[in-house]
Amino acid sequence: MTSMQQIDGKCVDPRKLIKLLRNVYGISEEGKNNFYVELRLNKYKIYRTTDGPDLTEDDIRACRTRQRLRP
Repeated sequence: MTSMQQIDGKCVDPRKLIKLLRNVYGISEEGKNNFYVELRLNKYKIYRTTDGPDLTEDDIRACRTRQRLRP
């Protein structure tokens, strides 16, 4: 069964996102990612084949191209 999480694609660095997803969901024994990603209408849809957790807001924030300062 495949689970899906949708995140806002605005200001997300795709390289950082893929690196994060590989760290969180890993790679199968066949050398393939345990996830795949679609970008549509400025939204990333992340499909995972493992039972891993959803990405947290902190995870997503770390993938931003611009880091926003908190007051």
